[in-house]
Amino acid sequence: MTKVREVLTPALLDEYRREGAVRLVGAVPARDAEAMAATLRRKIEARPKRAARPAQLSSRTGEFAAMASPSVRAVLNEILGDWEEPAHWGLPLVSFHTGEAAWDVPHEHWHVDLGARPQDPRLARLFAVLAPSRPGGGGTGYIAGSHVLIRALADAAGRALPSAQARKALAARSPWFAALTSPPTGEDRVRCFMREGSELDGTAVRVCEMLGDPGDVILMHPLLMHAPTPNVLATPRMMLAQFVYGRA
Repeated sequence: MTKVREVLTPALLDEYRREGAVRLVGAVPARDAEAMAATLRRKIEARPKRAARPAQLSSRTGEFAAMASPSVRAVLNEILGDWEEPAHWGLPLVSFHTGEAAWDVPHEHWHVDLGARPQDPRLARLFAVLAPSRPGGGGTGYIAGSHVLIRALADAAGRALPSAQARKALAARSPWFAALTSPPTGEDRVRCFMREGSELDGTAVRVCEMLGDPGDVILMHPLLMHAPTPNVLATPRMMLAQFVYGRA
């Protein structure tokens, strides 16, 4: 049996709570990651036309079940306790070169999947890396620390807030969030939003990309604000995403 300490160490668990996302190196065995990548490539190659972001690549035949490795299951046991087995593991997220000449921090589509909630939902969000994910390669962008602010907004409201409402509330309180979610005006967005970041109510925030090697798994807090990013590399971004719900 895989011990959670081998995968989600105390330091990584602290990073997850602080940043809202953490990379679990080698959580899926390399041979399984390569087999699932080969399956995904076959699905893509079977398409008559290749789109920049191909959709409807999921499988109902268990082809991506290896995403639920013993290490991944151990982590889910740690953060959720008892949880529901998904009917099908692994929703493919693929992006080829999306057409931009140069990579930049996006200003659109920043969101929280389930909106802002007064307490952490018993839910895990997982991304398994099937092909090397490098800077500028289309890895999901996320705002480290934003889950703390999102939860505080919902706490103050005493109710759940739709994602768009939470985003507007943060922009109204922070020039940094306002600039991040507005059309660019010539600023160096990589420096401003990724290198420098900002702080709101004592919480440090900055934009990050989901990066990793085949077999790595990114555990993302369900209240973390995130957005798709451009892929300006010649290599495709290939990941599997999964929601896992804790039992009531």
